[in-house]
Amino acid sequence: MQRNDPDRPIRILFVFAWLVVGGEETELRLLAQALDRQRYAIDVVVCFHKPGMPDQTHRQLEAIGVPVDRTPYHLSMNDTVAYLAGIIPSYDIVVSCQNVADIYPALERLHLRPPLIEHGGLVSEALAGPKHLTSRYVGVCQSIREAAASNMLGRETDALMIPSMVDIAVYRPEARAPARAALGITADIPLIGWAGRLDPKKRVEDFIAAAAIVHAVRPQARFVVIGGPDAFLPDYAAQLRAQVAALGLTDVLTFLGDRADIPDLLCALDIFIWLSRGEGMPHVISEAGAAGLAVIATADNGSIEQIRGGESGLFVPHESPHHVAADMIQLIDDPGLRHRLGSSLQDHVRRHYAIDVVIPQWVALFDELAERPLAPAPSLFRSFFQGGFECSTHRRAHDRNRVDVIAATRHDVLADQDYALLQDHGIVTVRDGLRWHLIEQHPGMYDLSSLAAQLSAAERTGTEVIWDLLHYGWPDDIDVWKPEFVTRFAAFAMEVARSIGKCTRGRRFYTPVNEMSFLAWGGGDAAYLNPFAHRRGFELKAQLARASIAAMTAIRIVDPDARFVHAEPVINVVTDLQRSWDAPAAEGHRQAQFQAWDMIAGQSWPQLGGAPSMLDIVGVNFYHNNQWIHGGPPIDRGHPSWKPFHHILAETYARYGRPIFVAETGIEGDVRAEWFAHIHAEVRLARQLGVPVEGICLYPILDHPGWDDDRPCPNGLLDPARAAHAPLAEAIRHARREWMPQTARSGLAGTRNTEDAI
Repeated sequence: MQRNDPDRPIRILFVFAWLVVGGEETELRLLAQALDRQRYAIDVVVCFHKPGMPDQTHRQLEAIGVPVDRTPYHLSMNDTVAYLAGIIPSYDIVVSCQNVADIYPALERLHLRPPLIEHGGLVSEALAGPKHLTSRYVGVCQSIREAAASNMLGRETDALMIPSMVDIAVYRPEARAPARAALGITADIPLIGWAGRLDPKKRVEDFIAAAAIVHAVRPQARFVVIGGPDAFLPDYAAQLRAQVAALGLTDVLTFLGDRADIPDLLCALDIFIWLSRGEGMPHVISEAGAAGLAVIATADNGSIEQIRGGESGLFVPHESPHHVAADMIQLIDDPGLRHRLGSSLQDHVRRHYAIDVVIPQWVALFDELAERPLAPAPSLFRSFFQGGFECSTHRRAHDRNRVDVIAATRHDVLADQDYALLQDHGIVTVRDGLRWHLIEQHPGMYDLSSLAAQLSAAERTGTEVIWDLLHYGWPDDIDVWKPEFVTRFAAFAMEVARSIGKCTRGRRFYTPVNEMSFLAWGGGDAAYLNPFAHRRGFELKAQLARASIAAMTAIRIVDPDARFVHAEPVINVVTDLQRSWDAPAAEGHRQAQFQAWDMIAGQSWPQLGGAPSMLDIVGVNFYHNNQWIHGGPPIDRGHPSWKPFHHILAETYARYGRPIFVAETGIEGDVRAEWFAHIHAEVRLARQLGVPVEGICLYPILDHPGWDDDRPCPNGLLDPARAAHAPLAEAIRHARREWMPQTARSGLAGTRNTEDAI
């Protein structure tokens, strides 16, 4: 295994259950700051948000250029799982923090999964949930690593320990005086502090009780609690404040809330207290060590790895404020002991938890897991680069006239020349279409003369054709809404497959119904084309899926080896950042792109007759305007919300695990070569992620008149006179050279030589 392009950054997605202020959030921030950005790219997605949760970490991450995806904040759990399943495949590595409940349901849906690292800060997290999809479990201390290993029988070595790191450089002695001045603390006053989220397991009440004991005998001492309420347990913070008031400590103990200046505040302290029960590895103990503080702590999981009792800190029994108070008084009275303990802990932190010690451990892990199998060489079609002949036969809304692009481009009489010209550009596989309205002008009576030129040209030139059976149009006497539409289409499909099979060497490929999603929208919702309906789009989509399934069943009777391409547009619908609450509607619209494929596969509406075997080959149709803001305008490649095409390919393949290719792509005008090069580069990136893209079909390959106004559409490789668009032809030549070694290894062969098959 190897990375196909070592110059491409390793993309790492951190998935958090929620993003508050804590050790894992700090670890992520330090990791993102320290990693080489040319080598590693980090994104963050957060699954849940509750009112009252601080946004401090969001702001800190975004300030250093780490994007935080908040989309799931507005989604249900089921929709969040679907959303994660959509974005995960485009990453090289996924890191799940806080035992995210959504991660395994998302991964279970996928046929393409990046390696998963689970990062655990609690023993309970390491013991929870399945581990069969976890490539590595990283515990922040040995007790967590051991708990994970006990849950990974036979794979115990996949449980690792990487401690939380500390940026020693930000703990500056010179920050002490101004920080104390800001708190109103003079140099001679002992200042004792606690820091963390106000969570009952952290036993802050024991610190407060100990402070009351100390205050009675050392009234000059002052105390601070740094950290805000836990959004899930807000009453605990109120209880602590009430405790302080009841003990008469209001003037000597201050709640500072969530703060971004933790290093300076720790440098301002003289003593640090940590009394948790059931914690993992308290990141804040290492931070206190970086500040050179004497620490009083309970012996609890990771703290026993950070502190050597009596040498680099003092251990006290759990829930014993009197012991805590006694040690506080001892340290207040003995500055030399404070200094010795603090210096020893600081040295330990430098040797074990400093950034330059911990980062190499993460780098080694990321580099190891980023080595993934490359996608196999393409082998499905006879040529990787393909050409699609526009073959629409719908009726248009404004005049009800039928469009017949095959006739308009004279492809029906020049097919032999067209196929031969494409072979000069290495294109041996094409998409082409039948015109049902001409073949079945009377019910049950078939005349294939309109197809004769294309069929004979394919045979003579050895061109492999993917035949569209229904490209938006059908005979006028058929009512698409009636059951007879399905039976008529199935009978038509069987008849033409029988004829095509007789004169076709090699594999036979069919697209039963092209772009069910677009036809359902254009004909069932927008009344842009036949059947000119409104608010019946889903109904039409289901009917088209039913017809497609019936057609495949019929074709397999006469040609059991036939293959089926299901070409659908892939889209991306994003939420306007000013309307974040609109995310469910935007994501629902985006997810609707998969409905037709899901119906064919029997994943939705199984009563239509779909089954996994029916979803044979997935064809994705992608153009420059396939992404837009929900309720707003289209977006282009320069927009910050643009989703790279290789991410879309990865999502689609991961969803179905079926052979996949780019069934349509193209653009008008002078940017044709640039667009092709862009798509080709995106396909290469997708293949580096393990997506076995089998081809790219330029669509249309031949300039044609516009559907609505017959205007010239300069969007093909060939113009109406069959002259090639030189920049696009050169771009294709350049791309073919890159594929020659792969196609030679895969055994692809054209009608002339290996180069023709690229």
